Amino acid sequence: MGTGRPELTPTAIMAGKLLAQRLFGQSSDLMDYNNVPTTVFTPLEYGCVGLSEEEAVARHGQEHIEVYHAYYKPLEFTVAERDASQCYVKMVCLRESPQLVLGLHFLGPNAGEVTQGFALGIKCGASYAQVMRTVGIHPTCSEEVVKLRISKRSGLDPTVTGCG
Repeated sequence: MGTGRPELTPTAIMAGKLLAQRLFGQSSDLMDYNNVPTTVFTPLEYGCVGLSEEEAVARHGQEHIEVYHAYYKPLEFTVAERDASQCYVKMVCLRESPQLVLGLHFLGPNAGEVTQGFALGIKCGASYAQVMRTVGIHPTCSEEVVKLRISKRSGLDPTVTGCG
């Protein structure tokens, strides 16, 4: 029976280290199981950290959640002429300013690297505005996160048509 905690090797290693430090009086820190990033290493990787859209709505109510999303075409798909219709990024935020980021979901190449990078920001309480003020590294997949401008609530088409 599950504990509701992520059953991931890196999580268990960190929990074990913290336990050892407590047992030997070096620290009183406990394992924080919130916002643990994870990636599924399928041919098209999926990475996430924080709450899903459904969890955020259940916790805070639909009217208090803003979801920014976009489809994107990774540079490495351009030369190979691969179908990029499945590459997608979604950021789940509180709707009220400063729009704290509650979750990030990334489907595409290098999802693990992207998710790991943004996990620290989410763990530290990053807001949507702070993410939007972050300069993206071009041309990378993680740049797509700092370019999220279309909310689901707006009804606009999240399909990216070019650079920008």
